[in-house]
Amino acid sequence: MARSAKKIRRLVELFRDLETTERANVGELTRQINELQSAQDELLARLANPTAETEPFLPLMSRSIGNMDRRLQRLARDREAAVRRYTQAAGRTHGASTLLADVRGEEDRKIEQKDLEALLEFQ
Repeated sequence: MARSAKKIRRLVELFRDLETTERANVGELTRQINELQSAQDELLARLANPTAETEPFLPLMSRSIGNMDRRLQRLARDREAAVRRYTQAAGRTHGASTLLADVRGEEDRKIEQKDLEALLEFQ
């Protein structure tokens, strides 16, 4: 049983690492989305109030907003997929942790049973 607990503990650690990686991935995608949205908002503000310096660049700025919007959509899809993977990883970690607790409980029960049997044989 100790070997089983050791294997399951390694699985729990692996699942925890995967969960941490997915959480970091979600955080990074969220950061990228926020940065891109602020850049897009800033560009939209410039387009709303054009100056003599920005007037010649209005078509280019408009096209940049479209590109940013498409990139935001891609990032949003990637983030949704990352959140799903994170949720799955968290579920696997929880399941493996529960299994590990059950195996350890079973090991403790067997050790206690052996101790009781040894005590009964001694008497």
